[in-house]
Amino acid sequence: MTIGVLTALAILEGIIIIGLSVVLFWMKRSNRAIMDQAKQMVNGKLDVEDVSLEKQEKDAAVVAGAFNAIKNNLMTFVEATKSNVVVLSDAIHELFDNAEANKQGNKKMADQVAAVKVKADEQLELVKVNLELIESNNVQMADISDSVKVMKDVLDDTVNISEGGIKSLEGYEKDMEVVSEDLGKMDELLNGFNDDIMRIEEVGDFIINISEELSLLAFNASIEAARVGQVGKGFAVVADEMNEMSLKTKEGMATINQIVEGIIVSSQQINDSMKACEKTFNDSKSTFTEVNSSFRTINGNASDIQDRINEITKKVRVIETNSDESKNKATHLYDASIAISESTKDMTVVSEQTALQATGIRENVESLDNMLSGIQRLLKQFNTAVVPVKKNRAKKVKIYAMSMLDNDFWYGVRRGACYARKELSDLNAEVNYFPLGLSGGDPGKEVRDLLEQGMSEGIDAVILPGFIGGISDHLRRASAAGIKVVAFNCDFGPDVKRLACFSSDSEQCGVLAAKAAEKHLGKAGKIAIIAGVKTNISFEDRKNKFISYLSRNKNMVIASVKEVNDFPEDTYKKVTDMIHQIPDLQLIYVVTGTPLAAAKAIEDCKAVGRVALVCFDHSPEIFAYIRKGVIAAAVGQDSFGQGHDPIVWIYNHIVTGEPLPSEQMICRLSVVDKDNVSTVIDV
Repeated sequence: MTIGVLTALAILEGIIIIGLSVVLFWMKRSNRAIMDQAKQMVNGKLDVEDVSLEKQEKDAAVVAGAFNAIKNNLMTFVEATKSNVVVLSDAIHELFDNAEANKQGNKKMADQVAAVKVKADEQLELVKVNLELIESNNVQMADISDSVKVMKDVLDDTVNISEGGIKSLEGYEKDMEVVSEDLGKMDELLNGFNDDIMRIEEVGDFIINISEELSLLAFNASIEAARVGQVGKGFAVVADEMNEMSLKTKEGMATINQIVEGIIVSSQQINDSMKACEKTFNDSKSTFTEVNSSFRTINGNASDIQDRINEITKKVRVIETNSDESKNKATHLYDASIAISESTKDMTVVSEQTALQATGIRENVESLDNMLSGIQRLLKQFNTAVVPVKKNRAKKVKIYAMSMLDNDFWYGVRRGACYARKELSDLNAEVNYFPLGLSGGDPGKEVRDLLEQGMSEGIDAVILPGFIGGISDHLRRASAAGIKVVAFNCDFGPDVKRLACFSSDSEQCGVLAAKAAEKHLGKAGKIAIIAGVKTNISFEDRKNKFISYLSRNKNMVIASVKEVNDFPEDTYKKVTDMIHQIPDLQLIYVVTGTPLAAAKAIEDCKAVGRVALVCFDHSPEIFAYIRKGVIAAAVGQDSFGQGHDPIVWIYNHIVTGEPLPSEQMICRLSVVDKDNVSTVIDV
């Protein structure tokens, strides 16, 4: 916010006060009720109810309406200014800190620029040396490239030779297999030859046995021939011949046996030699298999080395390319370093000028802060809400405030809470405001976690809406721990012991909404109600009092009541269904905090002018729908006050020890409709 805007706001406020004084002077002669409230406003108390327009003469009603409009707009202006003061104050402090930091930074930068220049000169020299190194690297890379090329050629020859060796070994291996087969056949033949020799030996033994038997027969025959005498001489001759033949046969067979035994010994030696040869051959074959495998491994490794050399060659080429590009970049860097060296001289001068400008900015910020303090003093003349007592407690007061933040009403609550935090910041108080439900999670769990945190930090009080479910046990624990529990907007259930509740009068809300419905319909028409969940006491009171008030007029008919879960999508669907299902529907009363969804449903159903809304809360969007005729009237519940007043009330109670004004404190209500929407300031 600029100084010009703040000045314009101050002028506007002065005009409003002058106009108000003129109106008050004229009203003094016509309406005592207006005068009573005007006196309170003159004394700075703006938080007063609107002057009733009922049972007023036409001129008096006009004056009262003007009075209400001026009072409400002044209150809106003051509360909006308070909100802007919080924002502007934070911005000024941040700007002041930034200006001071900028001043110190510029001074530091000016000191460092000289050092930068020295470093720039060093950088210039380093870049020059780097260029020389890059050039040397290029030479070395060229030598490496040549060496790699030679290695590649040698490896190519090695691969070719090893491939030829592998082929030769494969042929030799085939020949060795043929020799192995032949040796196997020879071994079989020698084994057969040995068998034949063994059979010959057996035959020789047989012949020797026969010879011995013949010799024995000849001996017997000689004996018989001698006994028979001359008659057996011929038989004796035969016996001698048989004996001689037997001796010769035995001698021959002995010679044959000696020869056979020699053959057997030679055959065994040949067999042993063949087996030794076969063993040696098999060992040699295994050795050649290993040699063949080694050659294959060598060939594979050589191929792998060849592939790697090819990759190295590619990378060397990339390095050469990068080196050339690096050389070009280094050349540009060298030129840039020269430019930097020259620019740092100018930067020193600019830094000194910037430091002087930062000093001027700091002075302007201080002037703006002084002006903001004046605005705050001016605002304190108008009490739109409870005022904190000027008393500090030795121990810091710690307060947790929580609320939803899903529609315009809660944004107003947040503005009030932030202004209370600003008011109490100089009074040794720490107010922490926590928005609920922003992440789409369970607000009850968020509250439980915050209460656990607050109990561990030793907070003094916690302030939150009473409609959040699943937190009763934690609230009871907090209360037992000495934490003061305060509800606002909606009271807790009877199972929670709280210190007080600050809210609108929900029954009066229902009455004001019913009067607005009568005014719009001319006391006759068909109405539907969008009701909240029954567990929300405020919603139930608004609904029941609305129905009760209209029940005295038989021409006001409640055609349908539908409960919604306070989500815009649910409200939009239910309103759309009502418009389609009730052709002669004229007005919808929205109890919950989703009137904008209902207004959009009326527009989308093309029912503007036929169906209107009565709802709650004030915002620029609500006022725009009133001007378009979609919303007939909106009841305001002082969202700023609901966020601000409970915090200040509980602070005053803690530091003074005095009881609260009441366990049930009521906020201000106001109604905006087509008759006064043009006089409302949209903020």
